[in-house]
Amino acid sequence: MNYTTLKNFVLKQSAKYYDLSTPSISDAEWDEAYDKLCKLEEAQGWCDSDSPSLKVGGAPGKVRHPYTLYSLRKVYEKADIEPFMKICTPKIDGTNLTLIYKRKKLHLALTRGNGEMGDDVTHLAEKIENIPLKIDSASPQTVINGECVTDNEVENFRNYVSGALGLKNPKEFTKRNIQFIAHDILNVTWNYTTKMDVAKNMGFLTVMDNKALEYPSDGVVYRCESWKQCEELGYTSKYPRFAVALKTRETITAITTLKDVLWTIGRTGVASPTAVVDPIILDDATISRVTLHNLEQIEMHHLGLGDQIEIERAGGVIPKFLRVIKHSSHGMKITKAHAEECTQSKLKRVGPRLFADEVNATKVVEHFIKTLDIKGLGPASIKKMELSHPTDLFKNLLWAKLGVNGSKVKAEIKRAETKPYSLVLASFGIHTVGKRAAKLIVSHIPAFRNLRDIEVVDIKGVGPVMIESILTWLDENEDWVEKLPLQLEEEITLDDIAEIPKRKVCITGKLDMTRSKLSEILEEKGFTSTTTVTKDCYALISGADTTSSKYKRAVTLNIPIISYWDNTSNILNGNF
Repeated sequence: MNYTTLKNFVLKQSAKYYDLSTPSISDAEWDEAYDKLCKLEEAQGWCDSDSPSLKVGGAPGKVRHPYTLYSLRKVYEKADIEPFMKICTPKIDGTNLTLIYKRKKLHLALTRGNGEMGDDVTHLAEKIENIPLKIDSASPQTVINGECVTDNEVENFRNYVSGALGLKNPKEFTKRNIQFIAHDILNVTWNYTTKMDVAKNMGFLTVMDNKALEYPSDGVVYRCESWKQCEELGYTSKYPRFAVALKTRETITAITTLKDVLWTIGRTGVASPTAVVDPIILDDATISRVTLHNLEQIEMHHLGLGDQIEIERAGGVIPKFLRVIKHSSHGMKITKAHAEECTQSKLKRVGPRLFADEVNATKVVEHFIKTLDIKGLGPASIKKMELSHPTDLFKNLLWAKLGVNGSKVKAEIKRAETKPYSLVLASFGIHTVGKRAAKLIVSHIPAFRNLRDIEVVDIKGVGPVMIESILTWLDENEDWVEKLPLQLEEEITLDDIAEIPKRKVCITGKLDMTRSKLSEILEEKGFTSTTTVTKDCYALISGADTTSSKYKRAVTLNIPIISYWDNTSNILNGNF
């Protein structure tokens, strides 16, 4: 029984018991089904907004929004605003919040998250001004979207409000003086001004009220008034076509720390570098990866791990590296050897760029074929058919060149189209993602189109190195994968949930407790402590000792190094 079927079964039986007083199963059977549902939601890390588990004990993790939240396309010239976009409101520089009302009562408050799933912060909603706990609505479900702001005078407005929604203590949250400003009612057939009038009558402060102008904004939103025209215009994969945000074109810079450089080999064989940096907010987005042009640029700036660097985000485009502010003392420079170790490929230099040679391009195909168990295509056949990329297998090739074996190979390729998505994911050759890791990832994110959720879905056993490796690989390869005639989605059942491995950590340096005591605490949080730093380590916890052999080996192997003294609370809670 998959997640949706199990959830609907529990909902149906709950309604029979609580609403109709006509239960059709025993209490023990209901308990068993409910427990299975909770375990499945805990394993996948999210639940639907109508899950019965939300009524008892809170959400098990991320909660799926009832309607997808889209970003606004940014424009920088008034000439780019369509004539039908006549409604003008401030683009408030706050933090997005969605309120879900069931039968007139507040049921859920969700952060935006990735637009598909957000965090349940309902426990804070009653502490937010301008959020009524009951509304006058004829609909069984009403979904209000808006921005949270603060009346406090703070230096970083957005960070202050966003941080407030992450607080667990309601008393501490109250001190933040958070307000809510509604800017949409979702999934209703009303014109925009009507929506805002209705929201105001419900007790909300809206984005069309003059008071909304008192809060910081980072642009102006222009939108279409007619709901019918909005419906006809529809959406792109990222934006609505009926609204845009007019912003001032400016270059925004920030200083952060270079943690790693990841290299990916694209279809043409080019090895492209991407900088992994300490996360920082730039122009509405949390930046953790930054574009580097090529090896020549890296060498020109003598880039090394731990360097403090300046990055820019000009006009809303991809963030870019500008310059080094301060070099790190350990001197781990980024070189061609680093790129080869990261890609596990022999690379050759042509001008400023690195390229994978023909042999290694063939190895990508060999890995794809071997993982999907496509029989009859060995190295000799791959060379004879001139296969240089996985997509070549699905072209209209003359397989007769392989003689009597050609028809068998063609049938094997057709059979591969039915292989499960977890195996397909493992076949791509993403650095650090083998069959076991792929199965674990698919048990939480069961569709390739949502694989970028790896950045926000908490999966035990999937650390920052693997996450960045996947995101960087997607930047180069996402488009061609989506065109493959393969299974790129998999139904999850309770029996399919992968066993969650414990994450290995190593400890070094002086602490305020014994290493064995810290190891015991980490064991309870799902980690396992090891005495040596190995390639599969999740992290090295360091007590400020940068001279130890463990520290130096962690730097060499690109293992994340977590400062114990700077992150004590997070480490003891297992949140690192």
